[in-house]
Amino acid sequence: MRAILLLPFLLLASSCMLGPNPDSASMALPSSVRGDSAPHGTSFGDKAWRKVFTDSTLRTLIDRSLKTNQDLVAATYRIEEARAQANIARSGFFPRVDGGADATSNYRSLNANQVAPGSNRRAESYNLTGYLSWELDLWGGIARNDQAARANLLRAQYQRDGVQTMVVAAVASAYVDLKNLDERLAIARRTVDSRRASLDLVKARKDGGVSSDLEVRQAESLLSQALVIIPTTERGIAAKENEIRALLGEYPSGITRGGSFEGLGKSLNVSAGLPSSLIARRPDVAAADQNFRAATAQIGVAEALRFPSLSLTGRGGVISADLNDLLEGRSGAYSFGPNLAGPIFDAGVAKSRADAAKATAKIAMTDYDKAVKRAFQEAADSINAYQKSAQIIEEQNKLVTSQRATAYQAMERFKGGVSSYLEVLDAERNLFTAELDLADSRSDRLRAVVQAYLALGGGWK
Repeated sequence: MRAILLLPFLLLASSCMLGPNPDSASMALPSSVRGDSAPHGTSFGDKAWRKVFTDSTLRTLIDRSLKTNQDLVAATYRIEEARAQANIARSGFFPRVDGGADATSNYRSLNANQVAPGSNRRAESYNLTGYLSWELDLWGGIARNDQAARANLLRAQYQRDGVQTMVVAAVASAYVDLKNLDERLAIARRTVDSRRASLDLVKARKDGGVSSDLEVRQAESLLSQALVIIPTTERGIAAKENEIRALLGEYPSGITRGGSFEGLGKSLNVSAGLPSSLIARRPDVAAADQNFRAATAQIGVAEALRFPSLSLTGRGGVISADLNDLLEGRSGAYSFGPNLAGPIFDAGVAKSRADAAKATAKIAMTDYDKAVKRAFQEAADSINAYQKSAQIIEEQNKLVTSQRATAYQAMERFKGGVSSYLEVLDAERNLFTAELDLADSRSDRLRAVVQAYLALGGGWK
């Protein structure tokens, strides 16, 4: 009996771990992110989102979205689910103990010879029994399963961080778009006022016999061009407000605006920092790494299933024909011993299971490689967009200044009778387009700041 009890512990002490260790995925990285002006400095992505977005209205919107956005709430629940699965995997290290109670009463047939001579036809039985089952981790399958579950838990946490970064960026981008639409609406209304005045001027000149009906129609056309922009922009504003409400997990409604974004693009230094820090900061890359670790650990689980498993099983309790004697020492009974079982012939199922696990790990490594390279691409694109946006705004400002001067001169020439209203028509159209394009360019720069922050792994702090 003593040898039976010692055997499993001797085998457990000599157990091994099958399969590769689930280490972090590794690959060669470039020396810097393309276009980064300070590749070894502090990364823009290291800033907390409150340090990046200082507009009080935007801060409030982001705060609310982080509490009520449905995608973020669901990601939090996925962490709870993964934690529960990790606890289930962890329980494999420990024995399982169950219990049961049973009471039976039998009344046996005399005609079926179920009653021995001198015995009572009625028989009763009572028992309280405990059951023990403990699988010993000879080949490391349980340990590998625990490693996989904990990697999945970390993956769920990183995925939640990734959802948060996207929610922060989505709210900020939508708010930038909303402010841009407000600016376009202001330009359109200002232009309408100006063109109404021009139309009145042309009508007065026609009444004086100076201008023609054609010039009146041209002035009316110019006014209508600006007027049609107003409802179009108002429609876009309502849609963008509804979009922001959806990001907040709320029903459609208006959004209160405040402050100015002019300082957002000017006061920030958008740099990527060390390539290794970019990989460490991006939640999607970290999640892909944990997915690779989990898949690698599952190889050990599959390999362990190819070998015999050793379990300790037993049962013990009290059994008695009389309920009054159930708890007496003479009612005790137990059985205990090791159980060794393993595959003999399974038509290659166990080997194929291990091959499938290895293929899954290779797929996970490919996904990690893709995530890393996508991170560098998005970082390079966002830095380039931020840098070029400043040049675009500079040239667009020059264009607006030039077009404004041209429109003024065209109007003065028209008033002086030097040229027709056609010059005014072309100049006003070009000015209106240039002003709208400048508003869009400013918005593009602010959006580039948001996208750079997202691409560099910011937003989850």
